[in-house]
Amino acid sequence: MIIQKKLLFTFLAVFFHLFVFSQYALLEDYHDQSGMAIGAKITTFGPGVELNVSLNKSIAFRAGAAAFAYKYTQDINTGDAIARNARASLGVISLGLDWQFVGFIHLSGGVLYNFSHIDFDVTPSIPTASNNGTVYYHLVPHKYCPYFLLGFGRSVSKNRVVSVGFDVGLTYQGKTIVSNEVEGNISEKTLSKWNYNVESNSRLYNIYPVVSLMIAFRIF
Repeated sequence: MIIQKKLLFTFLAVFFHLFVFSQYALLEDYHDQSGMAIGAKITTFGPGVELNVSLNKSIAFRAGAAAFAYKYTQDINTGDAIARNARASLGVISLGLDWQFVGFIHLSGGVLYNFSHIDFDVTPSIPTASNNGTVYYHLVPHKYCPYFLLGFGRSVSKNRVVSVGFDVGLTYQGKTIVSNEVEGNISEKTLSKWNYNVESNSRLYNIYPVVSLMIAFRIF
């Protein structure tokens, strides 16, 4: 508990120092076309943080991370099978560039290191002698995914401390890698059918929407 309090105090002290410096810079008209900002964001991959570095009035570098975990405990009956215990763990590390091509509108492009995965269990709706087990599925997208965004606002404010940005676009995750582990008795015919259904439905995730709302604080 003492260590946690020290870490919290250190974080608050550093944040306060950066915030005061940014206010001082604003009052002294310190800001120019280059600068740096730290932001907090809500995205379709979960909440996260981002570091933004403005290289000039048009180009900015951005690096961030976001993550979110979700569990769905209700059973889903698909006819001959029941899917249950769904767990989704979303998470990315992002690197990219912004091009502020006109006013407050920008285009963004970059790459995501995607460590998301989805897990769920499938059992027969009506167990029989040949189908009386569980198949544990594990779905993983490609690790490196390009993304493209259209954004509104500036990640690094030109003449204010606080900036707000909204981005919308997509990332190409590629073909989802599907693996499974069988426990108990599941016939080859049933397993083949379930695998086909899971792989077919996973194609919906080849392209994933990216939506982000961020508030950033300029520190330099």
